[in-house]
Amino acid sequence: MYVKTIIALLGLAAMSVVSAQATDHHPQDGPGVGFPNLVIPLPDDFRPPPPPDDREGRKEWFADAFGALDQDGDGLISKEEMIAAMQARRQAHPEGFGPPKDEKFGRPPDDHPKRQEGSGEGEFEGLSADDPDMADRPQPPPCSEELRASELGVQEENKHCADSESVGNLIFRTVCNDEPYNSEAISLPPNRAADCFDLEAIRGSGITFEIIEESTGNVEFNTIEGKEQFNRLVLTGGPNGTVYRIKLLSGDTPDASVTIRFIDHPTF
Repeated sequence: MYVKTIIALLGLAAMSVVSAQATDHHPQDGPGVGFPNLVIPLPDDFRPPPPPDDREGRKEWFADAFGALDQDGDGLISKEEMIAAMQARRQAHPEGFGPPKDEKFGRPPDDHPKRQEGSGEGEFEGLSADDPDMADRPQPPPCSEELRASELGVQEENKHCADSESVGNLIFRTVCNDEPYNSEAISLPPNRAADCFDLEAIRGSGITFEIIEESTGNVEFNTIEGKEQFNRLVLTGGPNGTVYRIKLLSGDTPDASVTIRFIDHPTF
């Protein structure tokens, strides 16, 4: 019980920081500008916290906020519960939040709410092998049935992710700007997850892609969201397993392509 209380207090402290910083947002800044890096994914209809001088009201609010995430009521917010809340938030807002921080990861469509006409935001036309940030990336192998079959295997076992606690199988998926190789699946059985996403190789320019959940069509990631969001992306198999799909959306030539890398590992 003592440990649960400490963890609960830490979680609620994080919520209080987020709530306080989020109130500093001004509508004229555009959607999401000024949000902190840590965002607790409470439901959209969840009431805002009372003012700081209402101590009893804030105590009740924090308890309710914690309960909204603690779905099994065990007094702990597990990684699975946090991921579920984040995925629900993403499904409710497939357009994401705010303009992309890294314009190198794709140009928003002309009618996208993140693109403000005449602002110069998002003028980059997609990923490019010529970009200085991509100078160390090799070119992917040409797409073929042989390549597709080879990528069903594991590139490296017991691979450690530098940015998380993940240790598992290093997996590659290559998508090309030519059917039928412009779409590849990521199949996650129950109790498996994928994270530590990055680009392994790239060919061409004007490249944009997205990752969707196959059964629902919900967009889990689009290049418009930026490199940091891609690196932080977490996909889970859930209780029944889930199939996700990487779809190449654009490229300057038919052989434009990217190889995406990630680590497949047991859920924590």
